[in-house]
Amino acid sequence: MRIAIDYTAGIRQNAGIGTYIRNLVDAMLAQDEENRYILLTSGHPTAEHPFPSAHNVVGKSIFIPDRYLNILWYRLHFPLPATLFSGSADIYHGPDFVLPPLNNKMHKVVTVHDLAFLEHPEYAVPELAAYLKRVVPDAVARADVVAAVSYEVARTLITHFQVPRAKLTVVPNGVSPHFKRITDPLLLGATQHKFGLKHPLVLAVGTLEPRKNHMGLIKAFHQAQKRKNGPAMLAIAGGQGWLYEETQKLVADLKLEKKVRFLGRVTELELITLYSMADVFAFPSFFEGFGIPPLEAMACGAPVITSQTSSLPEVVGDAALLVDPHDSDALASAMTRLLENETLREELRQKGYQRAAHYTWAMAARKMLAIYQKLYAGEHNFTDEGIIA
Repeated sequence: MRIAIDYTAGIRQNAGIGTYIRNLVDAMLAQDEENRYILLTSGHPTAEHPFPSAHNVVGKSIFIPDRYLNILWYRLHFPLPATLFSGSADIYHGPDFVLPPLNNKMHKVVTVHDLAFLEHPEYAVPELAAYLKRVVPDAVARADVVAAVSYEVARTLITHFQVPRAKLTVVPNGVSPHFKRITDPLLLGATQHKFGLKHPLVLAVGTLEPRKNHMGLIKAFHQAQKRKNGPAMLAIAGGQGWLYEETQKLVADLKLEKKVRFLGRVTELELITLYSMADVFAFPSFFEGFGIPPLEAMACGAPVITSQTSSLPEVVGDAALLVDPHDSDALASAMTRLLENETLREELRQKGYQRAAHYTWAMAARKMLAIYQKLYAGEHNFTDEGIIA
């Protein structure tokens, strides 16, 4: 098979969909040496995010900037097929919500990560939400297979777009195998010193934007740190996103500048070390199509608190404490409860190790490769029995 994949986010985005694409493609290449992969990008690969090196991979950079491609493809519907850049292919996979104009004979797969732009537009950047409202319905309608990253996303696809079950399947995200608990005191101590951290430590990971609910977390921390056995410090690792200034202003308003650390983007080794040293990992996001950080934290042995909304209960199972993300009191109480109860922390730690092991990129790659193979063989039924509308 000749498999064309839009790899643009893989070279452009450090986290989120960029992480998804890089890990999925790497895991497929580790298992598949026979099929040929054509990785398409708008823009050029970088030293940080190059094309994967494998004998069956060809990377191709499209010479038209993506801004103009988006206008041609998704606003003007100009019939400029992506195969003009990729060459002939049997499968085209759009792993980032969209499908460009394609030859009707080509088999098409699109991955949908969430429908927040429809279900919770208040948490979406308005320009991005408007773009996704325009392009996602078309991609879902034209795709032969729609791959959701969770059963919750699959349910919302049926609700909003009436996607036929025969072409809807679930391919969950994974946790990279190097996310493991670090116990080296020198490495832990160096990271603690670099960021000026104190225990008991609550860690959060995610871009500073409204959907991640860092403001609710800071309010909960403000309450919890006043209590006996409460946390000493909150560390937030992640880049600055939409409306990040409001989060930083709240810290100043509550006079928490010495107790809340904004770490910015961290290296992967630093992230694993932070997970390993955290006394509590908190992820009270309002909405997630999947939510990888709680699983990464579990793989590194951190007890997890997360939201009882969207896909998160599906992903974490019984290996985390679940709270209403709108209830700061409940989140504060969950922090205090974990810090006071060493037995509970150890119970969640052991359950977390087991839960994280259920989600690997190797498993995701096997399922995606099976989808490609079925499409190539001419099959049309991809019904996933786990999907309940």
